[in-house]
Amino acid sequence: MFKSETTSKIASNTIYQIIGKVVSLSITVLATVIITRAYGREGYGAFSLMQSWPALFFVIVDFGINAIVTRELSKDWTNARKYLGNILIIRVLFSIFLILFISVILNFFPYSHELKSGIRLGLFLLLTQALYSTTNIFFQVKLRYDYSTIAYSVGYLVILGLVVALSYFKIGVIWVNFSYVVGGLVTFLISFLFVKQLGVTPDFTFDISLWKYLIISALPIGIMFCFSQVSFKQDSLMISAMKLPASYGFNNTESVALYALPYKIFDVMLVVPTFFMNAAYPIMVKHMLEGKEKLKYTFSRIIYFLLLTGLLVGVIGVILSPLAINTVGGSEFAQSILVLKILAGGIFVFYLTQPIAWLIVTLDRQRRLPLIYFFSAVFNFVTNLIYIPKYSFYAAATTTIVTEFVILILLIITASKSWKEKYAQS
Repeated sequence: MFKSETTSKIASNTIYQIIGKVVSLSITVLATVIITRAYGREGYGAFSLMQSWPALFFVIVDFGINAIVTRELSKDWTNARKYLGNILIIRVLFSIFLILFISVILNFFPYSHELKSGIRLGLFLLLTQALYSTTNIFFQVKLRYDYSTIAYSVGYLVILGLVVALSYFKIGVIWVNFSYVVGGLVTFLISFLFVKQLGVTPDFTFDISLWKYLIISALPIGIMFCFSQVSFKQDSLMISAMKLPASYGFNNTESVALYALPYKIFDVMLVVPTFFMNAAYPIMVKHMLEGKEKLKYTFSRIIYFLLLTGLLVGVIGVILSPLAINTVGGSEFAQSILVLKILAGGIFVFYLTQPIAWLIVTLDRQRRLPLIYFFSAVFNFVTNLIYIPKYSFYAAATTTIVTEFVILILLIITASKSWKEKYAQS
């Protein structure tokens, strides 16, 4: 009975998140079609860079705090108000710091003034994402992702309306990009109302001991997120700034577009393990408290499910790559088909790394994760540095998959060692 109830909770909350992603994906596809048709390959390349910069720092704003607080509130809900108030303060201050810091860094990149302005406006996505991410802690603990889905969907509907209007009147792509900031703000406001329905209102009383605990506990995960995100997103930035093979006949902005479009589709294909683990992680924590065998059984079922799902998604992705690219981007993006096939062919690896990483966090051995992701970020950077000038976006796609294979091997070794240490006395 308990196993059935657990499966039902994970399944229903995974489905809620997928529904939200289907809505956002549908809107993203429509927005991409509108933008590529209205602004061309050059305009879409600029739009992609405006989106890529804040996206690079999304998980850095989180900095692992969500994982730690979810684990703690899964054990004891009574401190929810204090956590909410203090985390909101931390996130607002950190987001503002990042926005200012990145704005300065942009001065050293060979972008046009207009492109830099668009990126700087788009950086406010860091603030809206940080606020929305904070509310998700409470939805995750209480397994109420239906609330998150409603807020997320409404926010994306606002984005679609703005994209349609701005593109119709041929307003600059800078403001098309800024529509995502407006949609993000709407998403947070609705999410905040739902958190209040869960009986949680923020207590903004400054708690220095809580700040120290959160920062110290989350630091290993935060560092891991930083290296992971750099490894995952740096390729587009490298394509935008490096010398590319002249034989391909595309400038840097066009090459970013040819890589960004299939990568966006690939990113959508990764939602299943992300959403599944969002729902499964609090349950893994609870089952760990109930004993080794309980956690082992739960984790093994998670791994089997995600492996089979990843293989299935990968096969479908490879087969449907031409249709997906032609539908979303049109004939101008023909070179993107092979990029998507490369990414889809190795996607099952990403379906395995997520649960193993979260098992390590569940076992409270997260301090070992930063080294794994630091090595992978360096490996990814060096490999791209060597091969992007020779093979452009094809090299970036291949390096993405190879890097994740390296991460998988290191995670398996680390998880095995962590498990033995945790249950050495058993």
